[in-house]
Amino acid sequence: MNSSLVNAEKPFISIITVLRNGEKTLEACIQSVMDQFYEGVEFIVIDGGSTDGTLDILRRYDNRIAFWSSESDSGIYDAMNKGTRHVNGERILFLGCDDTLSADLRTVAPLLTHANIIYYGDAYWPGRQRLYDGRFTAAKLARTNICHQAVFYPRAVFKKYAFNLRYSLQADWELNMRCFSDPEFHFQYIPVQVAVYNDLHGLSSVKRDLALEQDYIALMWRHFPWPIALWRTVIALGGRFLHKLVWKGIIRDP
Repeated sequence: MNSSLVNAEKPFISIITVLRNGEKTLEACIQSVMDQFYEGVEFIVIDGGSTDGTLDILRRYDNRIAFWSSESDSGIYDAMNKGTRHVNGERILFLGCDDTLSADLRTVAPLLTHANIIYYGDAYWPGRQRLYDGRFTAAKLARTNICHQAVFYPRAVFKKYAFNLRYSLQADWELNMRCFSDPEFHFQYIPVQVAVYNDLHGLSSVKRDLALEQDYIALMWRHFPWPIALWRTVIALGGRFLHKLVWKGIIRDP
């Protein structure tokens, strides 16, 4: 892979993978990046201090990886923040070690034309046998997140922002909300399957981000137009009231 910068028509793309103890899936992830024929791409790996065979794999690919490190961190998003400090690309894509890059970057790169547009495509979820999740409106982003394995962020996003470590599992959603309400950035959908996302093992698929749930209504009012914020507030408060009734045994869990 050529790590020299390329011109604006062929943006240089930095792919960041963060992991800990990912020996079972890491090599497939690495290979999906190494198999690209697009020259303007670099691969960065931030390891959280693996104790399995992960480091052996990284050493084996050392001459193909632009940068990698292994040290303790404060979680997924701390590692992702670390990764953004080592990029050379105009575009940044986050790819989990359980995931694989499925798009041909030779066809995707020419679509990434405007510096302050956050381009996103789709990710295939094999566990649910579905493609996630098409074009996002403001109302849709208020309800659910874009799969970050399908988002090509401009480097400018991470010059201005970082993932908020208060949100241990959905900091990428909160970041997208901030970017959505920031007039400097815009989102644009590209109809491309960017990655295969392992939806059976992703932490946000099986656990809850309680901090984000606690802040959800405030985030709605901070980042979305008032009709959407009001609509989501009513739904959120209704859900909390229903949960309380179930918890008290007044009604059964539907």
